[in-house]
Amino acid sequence: MLYSRGTDGIEKFVFTPELLHLHLTIKPNPFPNMIKLALLLVAPLLLKCLYVDSFIYHYTGTRLLGFSQVLANDAKFYCALLLLLYGSFLPQVNRLLTALLRLSAFILFAVYIIDYVVIVNFNTHLTIGDAVKYADYSYRYIQQIYRLNDLSIFIIIAFILAPSIAFAVSKYKISEQRYPKLPVFIIAGLPLAANFSDDHKYAHSWIYKNIIDYNLIILSESSAYSDNFLKSFSFNEDLHCQAENAENKNIIVLMVESLSAYHSRYFSGINNWTPNLDLIASHNQAFKNFYANGFITEDGEIALLTGLQPVYPPSSYADEGGVSFHSFFNIQNSLPALLKKQGYQTEFLTSADLDFGNTGNWAQSIGFDYIEGHDQPEYDKWERFHFQAAPDEALYLRVLDRVKQHSRRNFFIFVKTVSSHHPYINPENKHKSESEAIRYTDKQIGRFYRQLQDNGFFNNGLLVIVGDHHSMTPLKKAEFDLFGQFKAAAKIPLVIADGNEAAIENRQFQQIDVFNSLRGLVSGKQCYSDWNGVLLGKRKIPPKYVVYRRGDNRDIVSVFTENEDAQIKLDGDDTQVVGSWPEDEATQKILTDKINSLRIRHYIQ
Repeated sequence: MLYSRGTDGIEKFVFTPELLHLHLTIKPNPFPNMIKLALLLVAPLLLKCLYVDSFIYHYTGTRLLGFSQVLANDAKFYCALLLLLYGSFLPQVNRLLTALLRLSAFILFAVYIIDYVVIVNFNTHLTIGDAVKYADYSYRYIQQIYRLNDLSIFIIIAFILAPSIAFAVSKYKISEQRYPKLPVFIIAGLPLAANFSDDHKYAHSWIYKNIIDYNLIILSESSAYSDNFLKSFSFNEDLHCQAENAENKNIIVLMVESLSAYHSRYFSGINNWTPNLDLIASHNQAFKNFYANGFITEDGEIALLTGLQPVYPPSSYADEGGVSFHSFFNIQNSLPALLKKQGYQTEFLTSADLDFGNTGNWAQSIGFDYIEGHDQPEYDKWERFHFQAAPDEALYLRVLDRVKQHSRRNFFIFVKTVSSHHPYINPENKHKSESEAIRYTDKQIGRFYRQLQDNGFFNNGLLVIVGDHHSMTPLKKAEFDLFGQFKAAAKIPLVIADGNEAAIENRQFQQIDVFNSLRGLVSGKQCYSDWNGVLLGKRKIPPKYVVYRRGDNRDIVSVFTENEDAQIKLDGDDTQVVGSWPEDEATQKILTDKINSLRIRHYIQ
């Protein structure tokens, strides 16, 4: 008996051997743990749904579009994830296969979370190419931005991996009597939700695609050209030149990290974070319709220093497709190489780590006489931030010191700043704020400009202030409304201070025009075409077309005109215009032939 009546007449519970046997044979109810696991798995999905819905709402004013599209597009991904976990709980599955299934599920889950973090922080998906390209520096970058040492990272990794591995190798199963059969039918039916996805509802549909579909879509970028296509392809670009007086001015190109038009009241009217830049622009040559040629710093460096659009050749990871500056090493007609022939001393100065993206080796390959980065001894007394960089203030002091050393020889100095890089940190108070980081960056630009004035630099000097790319943040609705959905992502400021009268230029120009115009300035011959403009000299000539390598859809290159924009899908022999403009086949052929010519120029068989 399990109950007995005591002397007081009250029936009491008695723990007997029979009850012990019953207790050992009844397994605990697994469903509370299953609910906790389900909540853990669905949390990043819901966060992504909310983020994307808010992202799209800023443009369309429509709620639940992003939420529903994320659910529809990620259903297949979650189907795979849940099937792996479901299979691992089958009583018939042995322990080794159970561990493999659970570890595979963990890897998929980790990839999903990383992709979400990349979307939120860099306004793009995690791609295989980026993973290959930045893998060797990612660990150091995480250490720098989160101020973590090796031990801290080890503890965090152990905290994440230990329970995951313990779960993977555990014997935890559900008895056959309690194993639910219904969930497998529900999970298997999840891909049906993909029928509700609509890639044409929203121009930036890339953001709600799942990571696997996204990487498969952009895979066309790697499609090779056939031998027959290469043999028969030709493209002729008419080049026109005009004589100008050659000028041997000292030149500083100041490439400011993530400097975007929306930061400036003068260049957009959206924010008022750059009062110093705006004041400089109002007293010099300001280009209010200026575009980056790509979406990352590497693209800006290529455009400004080689004059080549940063459109890469078809490539796989076997032929260095994941390498930074792929196919842009050893450019013979680079700006430093051309200026060196004119007697200039050429220098590449930054406070960032030159190992990141192989920047130091690339700068050396294109002909700079002198290159320095974060390991310069003058930076030892300064606090370091991401990319091991000292703040912009330290960099500008270093540039001024180098300027003083060139009193007897013409010089060209390319300056690459860091303090306005994401994640935004104000070096003066450590506040994490985009507006504060940009205001700090602007303050240092203003101080640097005034010091150049005080030192008489502009008596025979030219300062170019330009962004490297639009900030890697979601586009603001005000940008979208002001510039359009594609052009907004490429819009950056350009200011040229050379001692001439103030002027505002509203026609379109681009980063490669800076290279083209500086080359013409010292040679005395300015050349232009439909694809290259001239923004210095007596007669400024804008390009008819501007090429922009997109960061959202990597398989598409945008081509801008003054009033229209075209989208070119990269796909080897089948590269073609997508979208509504241009309609006439002649213009379509011109655009696709140009993009093909850029890629074939660097093509590695």
